[in-house]
Amino acid sequence: MNNSKYYLFALVLVCLLGMQEIFAQKKVRIIVDPATCYIDANASPYNALKPGDTLFFKGGNKQYLQLKNFQGNNRLPIVFININGTVNINTDFYYGIKIANCRYIRLTGTGDTKYFYGFMVTRVKGGAGLSAGELSSDFEIDHIYVSNCPIAGVYAKTDPDCSFTSLRGKFTQCNTVFHDNYFSNTGNEGMYLGSSFYSGETLNCNGKDTLVYPHVLQGVRIYNNIVKYSGWDGIQVGSATTDCMIMNNLVMYDSQAGVDFQMSGILIGGGSNCDCYNNYIYKGKGDGIESLGLGNYKVYNNVIVDAGRAYYPNDPTKTKYGIYVNDNSCVSGNSFNILFNDIINAKTNGIRFSSVKSKKNLIASNAIIGPGAGSNGYIVVTSPSCDVLQKNNYLAATSSGAGFADTTYSLLRNSPLIDAGYSDNKGISFDYYNHPRPYGKGFDIGINEYNPKYPPKKEAIKENNENPDTVNMLDKPGSLRIDRLPFPNPAVSKVSMTYTIDSTYDVFLDIYNFGGVQIYHFEEDGMVPGSHIIDLDVGDYPEGVCLFTMRAGKEAISGKFIKIK
Repeated sequence: MNNSKYYLFALVLVCLLGMQEIFAQKKVRIIVDPATCYIDANASPYNALKPGDTLFFKGGNKQYLQLKNFQGNNRLPIVFININGTVNINTDFYYGIKIANCRYIRLTGTGDTKYFYGFMVTRVKGGAGLSAGELSSDFEIDHIYVSNCPIAGVYAKTDPDCSFTSLRGKFTQCNTVFHDNYFSNTGNEGMYLGSSFYSGETLNCNGKDTLVYPHVLQGVRIYNNIVKYSGWDGIQVGSATTDCMIMNNLVMYDSQAGVDFQMSGILIGGGSNCDCYNNYIYKGKGDGIESLGLGNYKVYNNVIVDAGRAYYPNDPTKTKYGIYVNDNSCVSGNSFNILFNDIINAKTNGIRFSSVKSKKNLIASNAIIGPGAGSNGYIVVTSPSCDVLQKNNYLAATSSGAGFADTTYSLLRNSPLIDAGYSDNKGISFDYYNHPRPYGKGFDIGINEYNPKYPPKKEAIKENNENPDTVNMLDKPGSLRIDRLPFPNPAVSKVSMTYTIDSTYDVFLDIYNFGGVQIYHFEEDGMVPGSHIIDLDVGDYPEGVCLFTMRAGKEAISGKFIKIK
């Protein structure tokens, strides 16, 4: 599995009571009362905070929260965290949480193990749920819940203005990390990172029109987020020119507003170079994945189900695709590689490829089932000038002959997809379930690499829950590593997981329901270095998505599994 060097921050949490400053090991820790909403590093007592210090937010109701002018450093971020419950924001204000002119910070909702999401923005009357802008850079945001916003769930960018301070060449937004967050019921995008105007936009200052170029993003990690019922695109990333990964996210029911050119589960926007993998995109009205970027990236191991089917279902002229590629910002000679995806029942085409600038493109080892355009709709290359090699894709009107274990898309031992993939895997060494590729004589087609060590899942989540498996399990350097995801997944009565620690630690495992409330707490004291197995009885757990966080030493890793009856 690809390692991420953008797990930026690890910390030891200390729970404190009252409004006070506490000095321990030369670090300042301040507790903020729920009534305090505006936090400026230039004002007392917050001007005492230094890189590596922590600001605690006591659980309770808060009108809004703004963090401004905080500067950590690349080794010691300033940390903002909840304690003693969740920080709840239900507001008539024009934002829920705002981060302004901050660098090297972490905003995390991991301060109370009873709750997966420590900051809960449940309604914003006049704007976005969360924003990070005004020249903010080098931030990690995790375990935040945002719902019911009239525009985006989150904006992470600084738009050009007449100060011209945020233009390309003057400012770069570095190391943008969002993980383990929840965004739902947003009027516009669920997540909107970076500018959509990579090729420039016109700004009127003092009556004069000027063509300006927004800043770029360098270093982006978007993983393990849940985005549900977005009005426009589920996840949109623009102007992310280098080192960008969008992985292990669950996107459900995107593009509900049905606005043209704002309809996709995941949008790799203009000016972006993002690998996009191991995502589950379910029953959106838009295209599953739109690729409008620079090229020289991979789209792989994604599950895309019913893309666009709910958008004018009886009108075939309203076309939607599982994966769509065009030349919006493609650099001539770059390439797109689309491999190992399962694209199920897309409204029109499974894959539609319209890039003529790109060269040596590869569409291989994908399983494409039941596109609405029929036998001519599996893979559509729109121009003879497109340079596309199509290899070893499985194309079928129904999934009945694919050898899937029901609709989980893991493979049965007699599946024709086993060892039938193309030999050029473009360096992809793992499957959707994070099992190694290849196993056996060759690569398998689709998201799953069959291995008898990992029996196929028995059945998919039931329709009334509709929460597929999207656990993030990146190998994480440090004291704790999870070697095997909760298994089987989906689970009926029992799951097991394997972890490795590098020293003797107490190990804690907390499991939460889909709303982020703790339903189980498990401790193992004094575990010795090496590999260990945890077996859990989950028969009485609620049906649907279960979230988990495992902690050992200074490390904490979160993920998801599915509970079914």
